[in-house]
Amino acid sequence: MSHKYGSVAVLLGLVVNGALFGQRRTDSPTLVVAGDSLSAGYQNAQLIESGQVHGYANVIALQAGVSLNLPLLPPPGYPQVTIEQNYAVLTGLTPVARLNTQQTLDVAVPGFSVAALVGLRASCPPDFTNPVEVLAAEILNPSCSLNPGPTELEEAAALKPATAILWIGSNDVLFSILYGAPLTDVPTFSASYHLAVTTLAAGSGHLVLANVPDVTLVPYLASVPTLAAVVGLPVPVVELVFGLQPDDKVTPYAFQLIEAMGTSLTTLPDSIAQGPVVIRAAELAQIRAAVLAYNAEIATEAQANGATLVDIYSLVNDLAANGMVVGGRKLTTGFMGGLFSLDGIHPTDTGYAVIANEFIKTMNRSFAAGIPPTSVEQVSKTDPLIFPESGHGKPAGHVSAGMAEGLRALHGR
Repeated sequence: MSHKYGSVAVLLGLVVNGALFGQRRTDSPTLVVAGDSLSAGYQNAQLIESGQVHGYANVIALQAGVSLNLPLLPPPGYPQVTIEQNYAVLTGLTPVARLNTQQTLDVAVPGFSVAALVGLRASCPPDFTNPVEVLAAEILNPSCSLNPGPTELEEAAALKPATAILWIGSNDVLFSILYGAPLTDVPTFSASYHLAVTTLAAGSGHLVLANVPDVTLVPYLASVPTLAAVVGLPVPVVELVFGLQPDDKVTPYAFQLIEAMGTSLTTLPDSIAQGPVVIRAAELAQIRAAVLAYNAEIATEAQANGATLVDIYSLVNDLAANGMVVGGRKLTTGFMGGLFSLDGIHPTDTGYAVIANEFIKTMNRSFAAGIPPTSVEQVSKTDPLIFPESGHGKPAGHVSAGMAEGLRALHGR
């Protein structure tokens, strides 16, 4: 859509979105969003106002002319992260109160798996040694009016929105990369996801589901050629010295270990106390297979419940293979390629805008939602994580171990 038609589209969207989002009661919200950190607007391993407002969910709401009443966390956010020597470092886990306690319509809780979405209640007070419980309490039960509070699914369903968006499932595979946790088995995933979808479908006019991206493509994981480029050695030497195979990938802890080795280079361990170091090719294949199995379940539930399915899996595959030209510059899914933030897991402002437009495109096609797309180019112009190629302060090469610690801290690991 060209810019000159944008204002017309916005006006049309504001006029008709009440109808096109579904038949709703006057006391029901137009849009409710549920899910995990991706739907919460997480960025740089933390939940903070500056990231939340740029999350894909809020972009969709702004383009549709509605408010999600985001549960905004002011600086320094949670967990606390600072930038030192061009890398992000975890510095604290002090709870930060929301800017308001009104009912949020973005009930997504960072760190939630599908099982947590349907079964973890927001306790009051939370276990302050468990950051996920702290965030669940802030988002789902900020006034501490209930003990225990609702589950995320109960909170979303009770709002009975005209349109509900559910994007969940990435953590069910991602935790194996971050913490070495087992993959959620498909029957368990299927049972929890079925409960979530049928519950939301019964209480909303339109239900929008998104599938799970291939998490092995995120820049949190570095390929053997990337590792070789960072350490300045030929790929065959890197494979021989560090005990790697061509299709293995390494986590940020690998770079930390290699730096500590100095000139006495030796084989990398598969894992250390903090988490995985090397993700072998066979394990990567298992993760990809799990993603495909989850996505088959998601597609089945979408069809059975008349839901709209947004294909984020194909979007990320395409971006990983081809990148995206924005404002005359090619952005990629590589570390600091413009689409992923410093944690190598969550998108930049620009990356979230790209995801928002995929939702908007699919919703407009599926049920004529009438939402104009956002301008990815305009977002990129003020994105603090898009650096000039030779820009001062651009982190080089890989996600830092400090950023990995921030992600690990979310689950008290």
